[in-house]
Amino acid sequence: MPPSGRRLRSATVAAATTLSLACALAACGGGSKGSKKSDYSEVCVHRQSMMRVADNLCLTDRTNVYSWYYIPRKTGKQENAVPSEGSSYTGTGGTFTRPNSGSVTRGGFGGSGGDGSSGGGG
Repeated sequence: MPPSGRRLRSATVAAATTLSLACALAACGGGSKGSKKSDYSEVCVHRQSMMRVADNLCLTDRTNVYSWYYIPRKTGKQENAVPSEGSSYTGTGGTFTRPNSGSVTRGGFGGSGGDGSSGGGG
């Protein structure tokens, strides 16, 4: 019968291998969620300043000060950037009206972030 320390090392190696494989798949977009870039990014903004704010403000706001804003991934040949919280959106082609077609990802364009949700409204 092998010593208990030897079994413990085997379990540690197996766990480390599994963790490494999972990290590699996540980094390469191996999962189905987030592996395709979406057509629009849904971000929460202050309606007057167009400054991006935390998503929870749009989820709880009843005064219409904050609203979801939909930024197209591309406007013509130009790729649009999603502003980080505290930054204003200066691109073109965005709208407060949820697009009727195309995929929407909250917070980013998919592939490198966002939670894949499509809720909201404004």
